Amino acid sequence: MMKARMKEIWRRSKVVIIAAGMVICMTAAFLFGAAWSRNVAERNVVKAANSEAEKEMQDEQEMAESAWGISEDSLYKDVTEDQEIARQVCQKYQLDYETVLIKDVTREMRNYEEALWLLKNMGDKPLLEKNVDDKKKPEESLALECLEVYIDDLYAFGEAKEVIEEACSTFGIDPGQAAVSDLTADQLVQIGEKAYETSDHPKG
Repeated sequence: MMKARMKEIWRRSKVVIIAAGMVICMTAAFLFGAAWSRNVAERNVVKAANSEAEKEMQDEQEMAESAWGISEDSLYKDVTEDQEIARQVCQKYQLDYETVLIKDVTREMRNYEEALWLLKNMGDKPLLEKNVDDKKKPEESLALECLEVYIDDLYAFGEAKEVIEEACSTFGIDPGQAAVSDLTADQLVQIGEKAYETSDHPKG
């Protein structure tokens, strides 16, 4: 009799345990599904925002090209602002300065061109904002007074300091004491690439 009663209690208990287990599993599945759906939704929103931003940038570029009569078949030398830098870019990438077209200028070449521009125009500027001269004129752009703010403004994010410090650690350079000219063009390209990858800047 006792044995039969124990079996009955165990049978009922087992049903309760199984039911509770099913509730727990269903709840977990629901929560996982909700979290997954939210995550997908967030990714879609970010993707849509990036796509929209990229489209706007492309539209602005096309408008600018149309306004200035620039096309992919324009000569690089006719479009670039600094002929000296353009010649150095062509020399590095073994291109004919007289005939190379805009469509032949790659992103890597543009990055190198920018690095040369930084060395030429901001070579004496510090790497970090904390070292900007307090006597700077109010009308002067802070983005042109140090590499940190220049990169933050360019990629619209606030992590340039960390990117610069990490890169300088690899280069064996003290970013707190160094100026832009203490870096090579290739090192500046590396910093720019890391900032680009780290930021939310639309990736084409």
